[in-house]
Amino acid sequence: MAVLETKALSRRFGLLTAVDALTISVEEGEVFGLLGPNGAGKTTTIKMLTTLLPPTSGAASVAGFDIVHQASSVRRSIGYVPQMLSADGTLTGYENLLIFAKLYDIPRVEREGLIRDALEFMGLTDAANKLVREYSGGMIRRLEIAQSMLHRPHVLFLDEPTVGLDPLARKLVWEHIDRLRVEYGTTILLTTHLMEEADSL
Repeated sequence: MAVLETKALSRRFGLLTAVDALTISVEEGEVFGLLGPNGAGKTTTIKMLTTLLPPTSGAASVAGFDIVHQASSVRRSIGYVPQMLSADGTLTGYENLLIFAKLYDIPRVEREGLIRDALEFMGLTDAANKLVREYSGGMIRRLEIAQSMLHRPHVLFLDEPTVGLDPLARKLVWEHIDRLRVEYGTTILLTTHLMEEADSL
């Protein structure tokens, strides 16, 4: 069953066509990669699918909800990790997760267990009480993925999740992404400009 579909989805900025009639179908529990160089429209596509940017034409649904007419339902059904590192370096890993738990309206009684599980799943338990500015790039990326998964979304969007990481950190992030698919059945759509990463999907 398709959990994400687009039909001739397009986005234009004036005379520039950033995304041109994209039609895809992603099955539940699948990892789907958008491969292309910088400027190919990958981030624009993700911004449309996460309701951050309206399409110029075409249609798309995520988790059964229309991205234009049911945007709030789409946002409740997804997790999103942007390309640029976004965790707050002045807070600890635990504090970053706690803020996200509150933003997602996770009941207070469930927060501690979900945060603990997320830290353990991403291999960050020992770093939970360290300031994020002391984390490596790979640790920050894993923390951001943990944040995006706290509310158990149907679909997880990852925009260039390993950009700027060294090969070892990249490998660890990929291992955790694959575990999300295997253990939680999460549908994952990600972008990359690296052919070797696309081949590993």
